[in-house]
Amino acid sequence: MKEESILTVKNLKKHFNIGKAGFFSGKAKTLKAVNDVSFSLIRGQTFGLVGESGCGKSTIGRTILKLHKPTNGEILYQGKNIENFESKETMSYRRNVQAVFQDPYGSLNPRMRIGEFIEEPMLVHGFLNSRGRKERVNELLDIVGLSTDHARRFPHEFSGGQRQRICIARALSLNPKLVILDEPVSALDVSIRAQILNLLMDLQEEFDLTYLFISHDLSVVEHISDYVAVMYLSKIVEMAPCDMIFNNPLHPYTRALLSAILVPDPELSQQAIILEGDISDPLNLEQGCSFQNRCFDVCDECLGKEPQLLEVEPNHLVACLKITGN
Repeated sequence: MKEESILTVKNLKKHFNIGKAGFFSGKAKTLKAVNDVSFSLIRGQTFGLVGESGCGKSTIGRTILKLHKPTNGEILYQGKNIENFESKETMSYRRNVQAVFQDPYGSLNPRMRIGEFIEEPMLVHGFLNSRGRKERVNELLDIVGLSTDHARRFPHEFSGGQRQRICIARALSLNPKLVILDEPVSALDVSIRAQILNLLMDLQEEFDLTYLFISHDLSVVEHISDYVAVMYLSKIVEMAPCDMIFNNPLHPYTRALLSAILVPDPELSQQAIILEGDISDPLNLEQGCSFQNRCFDVCDECLGKEPQLLEVEPNHLVACLKITGN
C-alpha cells in the first residue's frame, strides 16, 4: 500500500530582515531562519523535527500554519500550494491544520472558562449548533482525561499537565487532519511528559491524525516519531525513519546529539561527544558547511563547499561531504 502524503514542504525558505530601525542603525541584514528545507508528512504518521533552539524548526511550523509567509518555496496541502488558497480554502485549511504550543498557560485566555475556550474555534467556523457544541466540549474533555465539571473553571485552577490537555482538546475541536505539536511537553514536569505523549499517541490512533512533532529532546522524539529530520542552522542535515536515525546516525551533529542522551542502564551508557567551538553567526555564515566550526570530523573541503542533502541508503538522507562525497 502506497503511503499518502498529506502535506509536502518543497525548498522552503523563510528570511527575516534584521536591523536598520533608524538612520544610525547601519545596513540591514538578512536572517535565513529556514533555508531550502524539504520534507513530506505521511497521513497517520508522526514526523519529528529536532534541533537546537534557533535552528528554524518552529519557524517551519509557523509557516505551515500560515503565521509566516514563505520567502520562497512551496507548502503543498493535498497537492495545492497553500499560498494560492482562496478565502474558503484558507478557512478549510485552518480548520484541518491545528496546533498545540509549548506554553499551555500562554495559549489559554485567563478570562475565559475552559468550556468557552474549547468551544471558540467551533463558533468561528460555524461548527455545530449551540447544543451540539456543548456536547462536543464535554466529549473532548472526557477524551483528554478531564471531567465535564472542568468546563466551568478558569485556567489558573489547573496544573500544567491539565492545561496542556485543555489545549489538546481545543486543537481537536474541529476534527483536524494535521496537528503541529511545537515542544508540547518541554514545559511540563518529567512525570507528566509520558502521560501527555501517550495521550497524543492514543489520539493519533483513534482519530487518524498526522503530527509534525517539533522538539529539541531526542528521547521524546524517539518515543513518538515514525520519521525524523535533524536541523542545524536553518537546514536539515539528516533525515530518515526513526529507527534508522537512532541505530545508525551518520551526520556528526546527529551523532553528538545522540551521545548526550542519558540512559537508565549504566552498562549501556556511552561517552558523550563534546562539540567544541562556537555556533556560527546566522547573520554571517561562513562559506561551506555551517557546522564546520564545531565538527570533530571537519576536512578542508568542508570549508569551501556547501553540502547537499543526499540519499546515502534507501530513505536515509545526509548533508555531509565526507559521507556523500559531493
